[in-house]
Amino acid sequence: MITLSLRVEDINDGDTISGNDFARWVDSQDPDAPIPEQIKPGKPKRNYPEREFQQKVQQLARSFGWTDWHVLRSKGMRGGFPDLLLLRSPEIIWVELKAQKGKPTKDQIAMHDMLRECGQQVYLWYPSDLEEIVEVLR
Repeated sequence: MITLSLRVEDINDGDTISGNDFARWVDSQDPDAPIPEQIKPGKPKRNYPEREFQQKVQQLARSFGWTDWHVLRSKGMRGGFPDLLLLRSPEIIWVELKAQKGKPTKDQIAMHDMLRECGQQVYLWYPSDLEEIVEVLR
C-alpha cells in the first residue's frame, strides 16, 4: 500500500494542483499514469513567514478588542490591497504585513497612498515592529 500526503495551498501559484486535476489523476483507469509533479512525495514545504506573522498580529489585535478582516482569496481584486483591515470603533486601520526582509510592491505603495489621501491610517509592519504594533493596537 502506498500512502500519499497531499498539501493543499490557498493560492494558485503554479506550485499546486487543482482539485479537478487531482480527481482526474486519482480516477484514471491507467495504473501506470505518471504522478503529477505537484503531488510527488518529498516535495519540500514552502516557508510562509508572512502568514505566521499575520496570525500573530491578528491574535494580538483581537486581544485588544479589534475586529480583523482579511481577504482569503484575492482573485479578481485590485492589486495592492492591504493584508488586514482592523476595526475598533471609532477607529479603522489598514495593515500591510511583510516578512522581515520583504518589501511592498508598487501596487501596495499606491494603494497605501490612496488610503492615506482618504484620511485612513495605514501601517506597514515587520516582525521587528512588535513594540509599535502593541502601541498602536493598545
